[in-house]
Amino acid sequence: MAPLPHWDNSTAGRNSYEPIFQNQFEFIITPPAAIAGDPNVPLLIEQILTVSGIPEQMTQASVTQYYKFSKRAYAAAIPNETLAKLVCQFEVNLDNENNMYVYNTLRAWADLIYDPLTGRQGLKRDYVGSAKLVIFNKAGDIFREFTFVNMFLDKELTAMTLNYTGAEVYKLTVGFTSDTWRETRIGQIPV
Repeated sequence: MAPLPHWDNSTAGRNSYEPIFQNQFEFIITPPAAIAGDPNVPLLIEQILTVSGIPEQMTQASVTQYYKFSKRAYAAAIPNETLAKLVCQFEVNLDNENNMYVYNTLRAWADLIYDPLTGRQGLKRDYVGSAKLVIFNKAGDIFREFTFVNMFLDKELTAMTLNYTGAEVYKLTVGFTSDTWRETRIGQIPV
């Protein structure tokens, strides 16, 4: 007989297993060396709202063969994606000098790739940075961690939409591409 839906039959309930709250994280960005020394860089961690596109590696069964009309499937010989494509949203504030420091930091990074005011284009070694994403429980114990390397901006910065009758604040959405990443998980099963 299947166990009845009662608290006594729930391992997670009896053992007080914690759920994973998706607001318990820090995303620590290290921009390229040309701007990493800017005093406003550490403030990026304070202004980040969301991180999406966290990589999940899976090769789908996409090769199909036949024996007469009977199908059989195999995992593909290559993964669907080997890059990490992250999307982050930041709040943008003005400091006491009217410096929109989050925008200016990320704009400087974008200018290392292509500066629209001068036409200068950068080399990859000069515009890549890195990041560390740590995910933890409410007590601050890390259970999953990502390190992204060779990371750069890959989308236009969000333009302001001005509106005389609106009360919205400016939020900046930024896309990052990372060539590779390392992941560590508590309970990771070695294969």
